[in-house]
This record gives sequence, structure tokens and C-alpha cells, in this order.
Amino acid sequence: MADPFTIVALGATVIGGLTSAAGSVSSGNAQAAAFQYQSGVAQMNQQIAKQNADYAIATGEVDAQRQALQTRFKVGQTVAQQGASNIAVGSGSNSRVVQSEREIGAQDSAIIRSDAAKRAYGFEVDALRYGAESTLDTMASSRSRTAGEFGAATSLLSAAGSVSSKWLQAGAVGLTSSGTSDLKSDPTMG
Repeated sequence: MADPFTIVALGATVIGGLTSAAGSVSSGNAQAAAFQYQSGVAQMNQQIAKQNADYAIATGEVDAQRQALQTRFKVGQTVAQQGASNIAVGSGSNSRVVQSEREIGAQDSAIIRSDAAKRAYGFEVDALRYGAESTLDTMASSRSRTAGEFGAATSLLSAAGSVSSKWLQAGAVGLTSSGTSDLKSDPTMG
């Protein structure tokens, strides 16, 4: 029969191994949940960045159209002033002034669209970055769960090895019924 202290020690080792295994699984699951949350946040940020890119293009187009209207208004004013001054509107330098105003207006509209496209591109880059971040967080979540499971298996194997080692040590000193202690094999010790 085994010594009560040996049984308690073996029981404590088993309980410690089980507790450590449960802790590893719990820790892995907690880390996985944290990474899943971060992945969700990154996905939301990705969606917002895409919406911001669309908004930048749309507002740029509206601003470019407003600029085109201002240009037409300015050209109209110039033509009216030329006509009111009894100057030939469609010929000579007067014609070139009107043409210049139209070209400057078109260039201003193009610059507005270009600036909007640059802003949209920045948002699209952000969206790609957030998408990659979400993918990495999802992968990390999976790895955390796996690491928790491996940690649990390691704890259980370590506890089993420790129990086995202690059982063999107890048997070697004659504390178990299966032990081969020198005390038990000595005929004078009974």
C-alpha cells in the first residue's frame, strides 16, 4: 500500500497538471478573442476608409462642377463687359481673353479632381492596410488557440511524467506495494 503522503503528492501533481492545462486553454482562447476583436475593428476601419475614398471622389466632382460653373459665370461677365464697351467680342485679344478664362477654369477643375483622387488614393491605401491587419489578426487568433491547446497538452504530459517519476521514486524507497526497496528485500527487516 502506498504512503498517504505519496498519494497526496501524486494527487497534487495531477491536479496541478490539469489546472495548468485548463489555464493554457483559457489563455489561448482569451488571446484568440482579443485578436478576433482587433480583426473586427480593422474590418470596420477598412470599410470606413473605403467609404471615405468614395466620398473624396464625390466631393471632388461636386467641387469641380462648382468651379466649372464659376468659370462660365466669369466668362459670361467678361463677354458682357466687352459687349457693353462696344468691343468686338469674338475677335482679336478679346477672344483670347475669353479663351484664357475657359482654359484656366478647366485647369482649376482638373486640379480639384486630381486633389480629390489623391485623397481617395490615401483612403484606399488605408483600406488595404486595415484589410491586411484584419487578416493578420485572424491568423493570430487561430495561432493563439492552437498555442493554448499545445500548452495544455504539454502541461498534461509534464504532469503525467512527474506522477510517473514520483511513483517510481516512491517504489524505489519502498513506499508502494510494487516497490523494490532494499528494506523490503532484506529478510531481517520482515
